[in-house]
Amino acid sequence: MRRLVATSLAILLAAAPLAPAAPQQPTTPAGPAPLAVAHSPVACVVAGTNPQIDAGLSPEGEVQAGRVYFHSALGDAFYYVEMMLEGGRYVGVLPKPRPDAGPITYYVEGVGRDFTQAQSPEAHPVVVEKAEDCKDKPVAALGPADPVRVFSVAGGTALPAGFTGVSSVVAAGVGAGAGAAAAGTAAAAAGAAGGISGTTIAIVGAAIAVGVGTIAIVKTDNPPASPTR
Repeated sequence: MRRLVATSLAILLAAAPLAPAAPQQPTTPAGPAPLAVAHSPVACVVAGTNPQIDAGLSPEGEVQAGRVYFHSALGDAFYYVEMMLEGGRYVGVLPKPRPDAGPITYYVEGVGRDFTQAQSPEAHPVVVEKAEDCKDKPVAALGPADPVRVFSVAGGTALPAGFTGVSSVVAAGVGAGAGAAAAGTAAAAAGAAGGISGTTIAIVGAAIAVGVGTIAIVKTDNPPASPTR
């Protein structure tokens, strides 16, 4: 027994001293999560209907705006529609594509309250005459049939090629002051022309979305329907 105790004591004395515990580094508070876009792309839309595009934008409470950018195969200038928050998802409704508009190019963009941006990959859905022609392709949901207000990225007010059912085209990026001046000039010109029978002239002058002053004069034979929501 004495020998066992002596042996154990010798082992303990020969063991290396324990290393001192490393000092704890101060923890850096985690920053806000980056803006993210979660979207399942559609591969097919039906001509003459309003494709509805939805996406999840996060983190909740940090999103300032959601937009769907698009153009048809008949032009490469991008337009966009604003998305609305509905049931926890952001929803945007495109104007009606013509049968010759496909494939359409679109993507979803989220804008954060700190003005950061996030985008989904581009999608290129085909345009078909009827839903059955989509077969196994993911088809876009049908949005309200009301005419749609679109924003022109290029700053002009030309209608998006290959689409119908547009209530107005807003020139994005125009200062509010310039928009008001242009609105006055356009209104004077319309008055001098004596009006346009059977045609609706929409003049939109406001600061819409993020830093966007707007002015649009669009001739359309489809007057906007009453809001449904």
